[in-house]
Amino acid sequence: MNEVPLDRPADVAALRCRAAEMPPHPAPPTREERMRRDPLPFIPEARRAAARAPAREPEAGAFELSADDPAWRGQGWWPLERTQSGPLRWTGPASCAAVLLPALGGGALRVTLNVRAPFGIPLDIARYELELDGAPLSFGTLANDGVTGRFSALVTIAPMPPLTRVALLIAGAWHEDPDTGPRRELRKLGLGLMRVRLERA
Repeated sequence: MNEVPLDRPADVAALRCRAAEMPPHPAPPTREERMRRDPLPFIPEARRAAARAPAREPEAGAFELSADDPAWRGQGWWPLERTQSGPLRWTGPASCAAVLLPALGGGALRVTLNVRAPFGIPLDIARYELELDGAPLSFGTLANDGVTGRFSALVTIAPMPPLTRVALLIAGAWHEDPDTGPRRELRKLGLGLMRVRLERA
Protein backbone atom coordinates (compact mmCIF):
# COMPACT_ATOMS: atom_id res chain seq x y z
CA MET A 1 0.00 0.00 0.00
CA ASN A 2 1.26 3.43 -0.88
CA GLU A 3 1.73 5.78 2.03
CA VAL A 4 0.02 9.12 1.69
CA PRO A 5 2.35 11.98 2.57
CA LEU A 6 1.07 14.16 5.37
CA ASP A 7 1.86 17.41 3.76
CA ARG A 8 -1.27 19.22 4.76
CA PRO A 9 -1.26 20.94 8.12
CA ALA A 10 -4.70 19.49 8.89
CA ASP A 11 -3.46 15.94 8.38
CA VAL A 12 -0.47 16.51 10.66
CA ALA A 13 -2.68 18.09 13.32
CA ALA A 14 -5.14 15.17 13.16
CA LEU A 15 -2.33 12.67 13.61
CA ARG A 16 -1.04 14.54 16.61
CA CYS A 17 -4.51 14.57 18.14
CA ARG A 18 -4.94 10.81 17.67
CA ALA A 19 -1.50 10.27 19.24
CA ALA A 20 -2.48 12.44 22.19
CA GLU A 21 -5.67 10.41 22.68
CA MET A 22 -3.73 7.11 22.81
CA PRO A 23 -2.85 5.94 26.32
CA PRO A 24 0.78 6.53 27.20
CA HIS A 25 3.19 3.58 27.36
CA PRO A 26 3.22 2.13 30.88
CA ALA A 27 6.29 2.88 33.00
CA PRO A 28 8.61 -0.08 33.50
CA PRO A 29 7.84 -1.98 36.71
CA THR A 30 9.88 -1.18 39.77
CA ARG A 31 12.17 -3.73 41.41
CA GLU A 32 9.66 -4.21 44.21
CA GLU A 33 6.88 -4.94 41.71
CA ARG A 34 9.07 -7.42 39.85
CA MET A 35 9.96 -9.14 43.12
CA ARG A 36 6.28 -9.51 43.96
CA ARG A 37 5.62 -11.12 40.58
CA ASP A 38 8.65 -13.43 40.61
CA PRO A 39 11.01 -13.14 43.57
CA LEU A 40 13.24 -16.06 42.58
CA PRO A 41 15.75 -14.09 40.44
CA PHE A 42 16.36 -11.72 43.34
CA ILE A 43 17.23 -14.44 45.88
CA PRO A 44 21.00 -15.07 46.14
CA GLU A 45 22.05 -18.43 44.76
CA ALA A 46 23.52 -19.49 48.11
CA ARG A 47 20.14 -19.03 49.78
CA ARG A 48 18.34 -20.84 46.98
CA ALA A 49 20.77 -23.74 47.26
CA ALA A 50 20.25 -23.86 51.03
CA ALA A 51 16.48 -23.91 50.54
CA ARG A 52 16.78 -26.83 48.09
CA ALA A 53 19.01 -28.78 50.44
CA PRO A 54 17.59 -31.18 53.01
CA ALA A 55 16.79 -29.67 56.38
CA ARG A 56 19.74 -29.64 58.75
CA GLU A 57 19.71 -32.00 61.68
CA PRO A 58 20.74 -30.79 65.14
CA GLU A 59 24.32 -31.56 66.07
CA ALA A 60 24.65 -35.20 67.00
CA GLY A 61 26.51 -36.61 69.97
CA ALA A 62 28.23 -34.89 72.85
CA PHE A 63 30.20 -31.64 72.61
CA GLU A 64 33.32 -30.98 74.69
CA LEU A 65 35.18 -27.71 75.00
CA SER A 66 38.42 -27.18 76.90
CA ALA A 67 39.65 -23.81 78.08
CA ASP A 68 42.40 -23.77 75.42
CA ASP A 69 40.21 -24.92 72.54
CA PRO A 70 40.45 -22.62 69.46
CA ALA A 71 36.65 -22.85 69.25
CA TRP A 72 36.29 -21.07 72.61
CA ARG A 73 33.92 -18.10 72.36
CA GLY A 74 33.14 -16.29 75.57
CA GLN A 75 33.41 -13.13 77.62
CA GLY A 76 33.96 -12.16 81.23
CA TRP A 77 37.03 -14.42 81.72
CA TRP A 78 40.61 -13.78 82.68
CA PRO A 79 43.08 -14.85 79.97
CA LEU A 80 43.89 -18.51 79.44
CA GLU A 81 46.30 -20.01 81.99
CA ARG A 82 48.28 -23.26 82.16
CA THR A 83 48.21 -24.94 85.56
CA GLN A 84 49.18 -28.28 87.06
CA SER A 85 45.55 -29.30 86.59
CA GLY A 86 45.60 -28.29 82.93
CA PRO A 87 44.52 -25.19 81.00
CA LEU A 88 41.79 -23.10 82.60
CA ARG A 89 40.07 -19.73 82.52
CA TRP A 90 39.06 -17.92 85.70
CA THR A 91 35.88 -15.95 86.17
CA GLY A 92 36.37 -12.62 87.87
CA PRO A 93 36.97 -9.58 85.64
CA ALA A 94 33.20 -9.10 85.14
CA SER A 95 30.07 -9.68 87.20
CA CYS A 96 29.54 -12.91 85.28
CA ALA A 97 31.29 -15.00 82.65
CA ALA A 98 29.75 -16.79 79.69
CA VAL A 99 30.89 -19.26 77.06
CA LEU A 100 28.94 -20.29 73.95
CA LEU A 101 28.01 -23.93 73.33
CA PRO A 102 25.98 -25.64 70.61
CA ALA A 103 22.36 -26.10 71.68
CA LEU A 104 22.23 -29.70 70.34
CA GLY A 105 18.61 -29.10 69.41
CA GLY A 106 17.62 -28.07 72.92
CA GLY A 107 15.36 -30.20 75.10
CA ALA A 108 16.77 -32.34 77.90
CA LEU A 109 20.54 -31.90 78.22
CA ARG A 110 23.32 -32.86 80.59
CA VAL A 111 26.06 -30.37 81.47
CA THR A 112 29.33 -31.63 82.96
CA LEU A 113 32.05 -29.28 84.22
CA ASN A 114 35.66 -29.72 85.28
CA VAL A 115 36.50 -26.79 87.53
CA ARG A 116 39.05 -25.51 90.04
CA ALA A 117 38.86 -23.25 93.07
CA PRO A 118 41.44 -20.46 93.47
CA PHE A 119 44.08 -19.96 96.19
CA GLY A 120 43.56 -23.40 97.72
CA ILE A 121 40.07 -22.45 98.89
CA PRO A 122 37.84 -25.54 99.35
CA LEU A 123 35.86 -26.10 96.19
CA ASP A 124 32.12 -25.65 96.69
CA ILE A 125 30.13 -25.49 93.44
CA ALA A 126 27.08 -24.27 95.39
CA ARG A 127 28.81 -20.89 95.92
CA TYR A 128 28.29 -20.11 92.26
CA GLU A 129 25.23 -19.42 90.16
CA LEU A 130 25.28 -21.31 86.85
CA GLU A 131 22.74 -21.17 84.03
CA LEU A 132 22.36 -22.62 80.56
CA ASP A 133 20.31 -20.42 78.25
CA GLY A 134 18.77 -18.80 81.32
CA ALA A 135 17.82 -22.10 82.99
CA PRO A 136 19.39 -22.56 86.47
CA LEU A 137 21.73 -25.51 86.89
CA SER A 138 21.84 -27.62 90.04
CA PHE A 139 25.00 -29.73 90.05
CA GLY A 140 25.70 -33.09 91.56
CA THR A 141 29.25 -34.11 92.43
CA LEU A 142 31.06 -36.70 90.33
CA ALA A 143 34.49 -36.03 91.87
CA ASN A 144 35.94 -33.42 94.24
CA ASP A 145 39.39 -33.47 95.82
CA GLY A 146 38.79 -30.15 97.54
CA VAL A 147 40.52 -28.01 94.93
CA THR A 148 39.44 -29.47 91.59
CA GLY A 149 36.21 -31.24 90.84
CA ARG A 150 33.85 -32.68 88.24
CA PHE A 151 30.17 -31.86 88.48
CA SER A 152 27.09 -32.72 86.40
CA ALA A 153 23.60 -31.24 86.04
CA LEU A 154 20.46 -32.03 84.05
CA VAL A 155 18.53 -29.19 82.46
CA THR A 156 15.69 -28.77 79.96
CA ILE A 157 15.68 -25.82 77.58
CA ALA A 158 13.41 -24.86 74.68
CA PRO A 159 13.80 -26.73 71.36
CA MET A 160 16.40 -25.04 69.17
CA PRO A 161 17.03 -25.13 65.42
CA PRO A 162 20.31 -26.54 64.10
CA LEU A 163 23.47 -24.47 64.56
CA THR A 164 21.94 -22.47 67.41
CA ARG A 165 24.28 -21.49 70.23
CA VAL A 166 23.42 -21.12 73.91
CA ALA A 167 25.38 -19.48 76.72
CA LEU A 168 26.68 -21.20 79.82
CA LEU A 169 26.77 -18.42 82.40
CA ILE A 170 28.71 -18.44 85.68
CA ALA A 171 28.36 -15.84 88.44
CA GLY A 172 29.06 -15.87 92.15
CA ALA A 173 31.85 -15.60 94.66
CA TRP A 174 35.20 -13.91 93.98
CA HIS A 175 38.22 -14.52 96.15
CA GLU A 176 41.38 -12.60 96.99
CA ASP A 177 44.77 -14.16 97.42
CA PRO A 178 45.45 -14.59 101.17
CA ASP A 179 49.20 -14.45 100.52
CA THR A 180 50.84 -11.19 101.61
CA GLY A 181 54.23 -11.76 99.96
CA PRO A 182 55.67 -10.18 96.82
CA ARG A 183 54.14 -12.86 94.60
CA ARG A 184 50.63 -12.18 95.83
CA GLU A 185 47.98 -12.45 93.10
CA LEU A 186 46.35 -9.04 92.74
CA ARG A 187 43.34 -10.21 90.74
CA LYS A 188 40.07 -11.34 92.26
CA LEU A 189 39.34 -14.84 90.99
CA GLY A 190 36.14 -16.80 90.89
CA LEU A 191 35.71 -20.29 89.49
CA GLY A 192 38.30 -21.78 87.13
CA LEU A 193 36.72 -23.61 84.20
CA MET A 194 38.90 -26.31 82.65
CA ARG A 195 36.44 -28.24 80.51
CA VAL A 196 32.72 -28.33 79.74
CA ARG A 197 30.78 -31.19 78.16
CA LEU A 198 27.24 -30.90 76.80
CA GLU A 199 25.18 -33.89 75.67
CA ARG A 200 21.61 -34.98 75.24
CA ALA A 201 20.19 -36.49 78.40
